Amino acid sequence: MGESVTRSHVSVKGLGVKLGQQIIEGIFMEMKKGEFASIVGKSGTGKTTFLNALSGLVKSEGQIRKPEKMALVFQNYSLFPWMSVGENIGFGLEKHDGKKIGEIISKIGLEGKENHYPYQLSGGQQQRVAIARALASEPELLLLDEPFASLDSYTRLKMQEWLNEMTNENNATTILVTHDVDEAILLSDRVLVLKDKTVKGVFTVPFTRPRESGISEYKISAPN
Repeated sequence: MGESVTRSHVSVKGLGVKLGQQIIEGIFMEMKKGEFASIVGKSGTGKTTFLNALSGLVKSEGQIRKPEKMALVFQNYSLFPWMSVGENIGFGLEKHDGKKIGEIISKIGLEGKENHYPYQLSGGQQQRVAIARALASEPELLLLDEPFASLDSYTRLKMQEWLNEMTNENNATTILVTHDVDEAILLSDRVLVLKDKTVKGVFTVPFTRPRESGISEYKISAPN
């Protein structure tokens, strides 16, 4: 069993989603434990639908095998506005653990803001809390739907570096949906290009993780 999980921690075979019309179809994907994959493609190609199918938010065709312990992070932070930073992170735990919450807050660089509410935080800080809440439960599978899309370029770069460190430390199998090819190359082991409702290309990034920003010389592009 251990060998099987190591070889295929996430398995997708013939995945399709029809919402009135066919959104995605015939998608195959295998991931090892701790691997980081990014899904890139133009708007409307079904990237978010693919993630929603994996998380079980939409009905799908085909076979999906994945870990039960999973977390999903959305683009719009999705924090509870009536909860403080500490309470939002604590919500991701099975039971309240003040020591662990404190360690997580320190790790994401928000010491002294434990009692702040989301409206008192910047966009980058809010997204750090959202991702930290997801990682607090120690998920085996982390799904990220364009988590940095609404951030300015400087904050986005800092958040990419932070996520790079956090996912490497956590060793969660991670799938990131993004429009940013450079972001995909910086963070991922593999990049899947979605076009015409299915995967049209898979590119292996020839650098070990975690990486420093600036690996933009290695380029990929969606098939014509």
